[in-house]
Amino acid sequence: MACWKCRGNKGKKVIAAICLGWLVMMIFPVSAMITFGSEIFYAILGSILTIIVISILIILKYFGRNSGEGLREREAFVTVGIGWIILAFLGSLPYVFSGTLGYVDGFFETMSGFATCGSTVLKIPEGCTDYLIGPNCYTHSIMFWRALTQWLGGMGIIVLSVVVLARVMGAGSAKLFKAETAGHMVTRLKPRLRETASILWKIYLLFTVVQIILLAIAGMGVYDAVCHSFTSIATGGFSTHASNVEHYNSPIIEAIMIVFMLIGGTSFILHYRILTGKPKGVFKDPEFRFYMFTVITGTLLVTLSLIMSNYNVLDAIRYGTFNTVSINTASGFSSINFGSWPVPAKIVLVILMFVGGCVGSTAGGIKIIRTLILLKAGKREIKKIVRPRAVMPVLLGGKPLPEGVVINVASFFFLYLLTFVVATVLLSFTGLNAVTSSTAVATTMGTVGPGFGGVGPAHTFAFISPIGKIILSVCMWIGRLEIFACLILFLPSTYKS
Repeated sequence: MACWKCRGNKGKKVIAAICLGWLVMMIFPVSAMITFGSEIFYAILGSILTIIVISILIILKYFGRNSGEGLREREAFVTVGIGWIILAFLGSLPYVFSGTLGYVDGFFETMSGFATCGSTVLKIPEGCTDYLIGPNCYTHSIMFWRALTQWLGGMGIIVLSVVVLARVMGAGSAKLFKAETAGHMVTRLKPRLRETASILWKIYLLFTVVQIILLAIAGMGVYDAVCHSFTSIATGGFSTHASNVEHYNSPIIEAIMIVFMLIGGTSFILHYRILTGKPKGVFKDPEFRFYMFTVITGTLLVTLSLIMSNYNVLDAIRYGTFNTVSINTASGFSSINFGSWPVPAKIVLVILMFVGGCVGSTAGGIKIIRTLILLKAGKREIKKIVRPRAVMPVLLGGKPLPEGVVINVASFFFLYLLTFVVATVLLSFTGLNAVTSSTAVATTMGTVGPGFGGVGPAHTFAFISPIGKIILSVCMWIGRLEIFACLILFLPSTYKS
């Protein structure tokens, strides 16, 4: 049996990819400089660590300069799977070193950040009226780092590595990109994958800057505008206020965030087509049309439920639209405590937690395209009852899908539900009731953020036991990497030649 150590240069390249996460994490010193005092220590420490990691990468590149070997597919998936766990650990260090959170809570908060989940363990400190208002509250640097983890995780740190480390990783960068990005295929915008990743990040940055400007004009302070732009285009949900977006009570701010949450939940491939003057094919894209159908239908059902529960029509439209879009895109922002909403509205929101956004977006969940394929495959099986000998391929956009894709999607759906059931049962053993356990798992696997019951928008995950937080951290990890990249780590054959 051959191991990675026996293939020296490949092992070094795997380490290089993981080390990049450390390098990216050292952006924290920038946030540390927002406030002064003792926090300048973290800026100095981070700068030293950055120099060390850059040196390691240069050495790795030097030793692998004559090697034509690239990463194999399974090595890429293992690199991504293990890399995200290491990133979450390293990203938790600012919380731990600053005394903000303990080790388990810091890991949970960081995994939630990089996975763009939005579930939080932060509570309002004693003597404070909000996260940042009052004595002994959280520092601006910590809250900025918290938002930054979601912004980095939104597009994917491994995608960033394709841009930065393409020369070091060689052909392996393409496999890393495929392993980290969602979906069953990778669309190249340019012949070279590094150029594709670079374009996606430029679009991502453009939308972020535009939203910062719009939110600042709408009345947010610049600091809040930056943090909320980071977390809404990433469909993350972290806010600088304990009451989330409800703190502002502004329809204009909510409208701006609705637009950018929808943008974040849409494939960035479609954004590229629009920005390059080719918008015609966008509305013909079957996934995008079904995405808009789920958003509009979900919003109408939730709004109708609120109206029937004696909500004012305008308030029902306002709150129904914002919170439905937030859940559908797996953003997790809240403009009201939807945990107190009527049962029909809650059921719609729970369903949308599973559905999620488009492939190639920053949203989580099962994904729109998989849901659409499953519905079409189900329709085909019903037709086969009447015409059992007929050959009926599953059509998507008028084109037949390979049977392998349909099987892949069905397998993903089965594993997703199986993981959901197992995690819910395990979490219930920590003392949580059925509603809290099930929605906590659903919201973390779907990378949504708040759930219902004890983990609703008016609560945090702080009361959950350390074991429960670890289980939910694993759920976020699985949900962000979409199961296959995680489960492959537990197959013995993965490590065989």
